[in-house]
Amino acid sequence: MMVPSQWPCPIDDIVIWSYAFDDGDDVVERAHEVLADGGLAEGVTADWEQLSGGADAPPLGSPRWAEWAMGRGAVRQAATAVGLTDVRVERSLTGAPVIADSAWGVSIAHTSGLVLGAVGPGRIGVDVERADRDVTRLVRALLPDERELTVSLSAISIMVAKEAAAKATGQGLEGSLARWPVVDVELSGSAPRIGVASAAARVIDVRIYEHCGYVTGLASYHDD
Repeated sequence: MMVPSQWPCPIDDIVIWSYAFDDGDDVVERAHEVLADGGLAEGVTADWEQLSGGADAPPLGSPRWAEWAMGRGAVRQAATAVGLTDVRVERSLTGAPVIADSAWGVSIAHTSGLVLGAVGPGRIGVDVERADRDVTRLVRALLPDERELTVSLSAISIMVAKEAAAKATGQGLEGSLARWPVVDVELSGSAPRIGVASAAARVIDVRIYEHCGYVTGLASYHDD
């Protein structure tokens, strides 16, 4: 599947960068190609060395490292596109990626065949899934009101909206879709909007769009 490097984005001032690979590709080889072609190897290696002492650091050269490395590479490319230089990507106390000493938000997402890195002002969260994913089990995990929404909105859209909103807060889903209920939906326009309520009672707007066979959710907000 051919995917452009700069992913279309429905929110101004946010840049999403992508790296794609086919199911039959050697994902580790693909990661090395990405880092070499973009001149990203040194910076991404420095990011990895910050994690290498932790138990959850991806083993160097493993498939998990490859997806992690492409995610960090995508963030660095997106950061360059918005004019940031000398970027250092670190982890917050909750494990979310952050750009050190910067007010710019960052988010990473990956699914089968695709890795995304997003950079934008304020807090942002991105999530992506293949549009053809089997959602039979997912529908059963939705709240009753959300299951009614699937008449006009796909279950995948609801899932990526919840995940993107949770990432924007820096917390993540923490294993529960129910803790992030959909409270508002606007289906007009090219990118539907889904309002997701956070644990702090903030409603986070998530834009949903489909491109190249994927469904992407992008959340954005600024701290009060």
